[in-house]
Amino acid sequence: MKKTNAIILLLLLSLMLVSFSYTNSNEHNLMVTRHDKDEAEFLKLAEKFEKYMCHVNLPGCEATIIADQWALTAAHCAIEIVNEFRDGRKHFVVINDIEIEVDKVIMHPSWTVRQDSDDNDIALLHLKQKPIGALQAKLYTDNDEVDKLIYMVGGGDKGNGLIGENGNDGKQRGATNRIERANEKWLFWTFDHPNTKTKYLTEFEGISGAGDSGGPAFILKDDKVYLAGISSGQDPKGGDDGLYGVEEFYTRVSKYIQWINDEITGNGAVSNAKFRIEPRPDAIDHRPKAINVDLSTLKQYVGEYEMQGTTVKIYTEKNGTKLYAFVPNQPPYELIPTGENVFSFRVLEGFTIEFKNLENGVFKELIAIQPDGTYKAVRK
Repeated sequence: MKKTNAIILLLLLSLMLVSFSYTNSNEHNLMVTRHDKDEAEFLKLAEKFEKYMCHVNLPGCEATIIADQWALTAAHCAIEIVNEFRDGRKHFVVINDIEIEVDKVIMHPSWTVRQDSDDNDIALLHLKQKPIGALQAKLYTDNDEVDKLIYMVGGGDKGNGLIGENGNDGKQRGATNRIERANEKWLFWTFDHPNTKTKYLTEFEGISGAGDSGGPAFILKDDKVYLAGISSGQDPKGGDDGLYGVEEFYTRVSKYIQWINDEITGNGAVSNAKFRIEPRPDAIDHRPKAINVDLSTLKQYVGEYEMQGTTVKIYTEKNGTKLYAFVPNQPPYELIPTGENVFSFRVLEGFTIEFKNLENGVFKELIAIQPDGTYKAVRK
């Protein structure tokens, strides 16, 4: 039913596939919303919950801050960090635009990958330091989730229920739904068409799907934010992903309260110690080493570059202080200055962009250097 982290990344000009080790059978992870609402409303809704979000810094994964140095996510996301630890690497998440090192991952000891879903798809991330300016979601402990209104947040692919998935622009969107049923480990809801006569239709109806795995389903109670579910999978019911009628399932947080509390307080079972993984003492920080650049020069790189019909858009954000590369239908990638007119990708090792041929204050060529070769694009 899902193929959550078998993520296809159209890297610049080459159509190269970058695959993660975890695969399954139903692509999940986008924020797809009802078609008859202004998109700005879904963007505004996400802003209300941004300070509770922990961006896992992997393509396709989110987490939620639940304590001073703890975040909760899906096990199928956390395993990617575990793999980095085993490869001798450190990992950093992003909270309020600040990178924070993860110094421990705690996988649920009963997590298993099945054909239809990830059973016990839940994991804890321990942060090396307390995030500044973040807010902590409370854990939903009651067993009355059915019929409750939930709020989802994610930065995955955008789209709506009529057309399904429709690319990625890197923006965080919020959506709502209403829990229709629950079992021991899962919460379920359906993406309802606005014309559907059902009590479960919500004003900002939506679902998550490619980019939001591990992300939250919040319940508001007495003006407090509670984490009720963790984005895990989706059943398209024989149709295409992201269309009206699909059913979504989230890990049910209320069923894991004791495990979460035991691990946070250090009272977890000793027999489960192998599921608490830390980076090796000699772990290496593989993040690109940024050099100082005059921010006023970033505008020289901005523009659209083309090769063989593929367009790479280079643009700035954060008041012109950060540079990004964007290819249609893929998430934006932040570029880190690592040499003279050379930039590395923040989250992808081995990929760089070099700008050449400066004329009249702008660069005319973009050279994409990646493991499978070197490619040139020309400014349009």
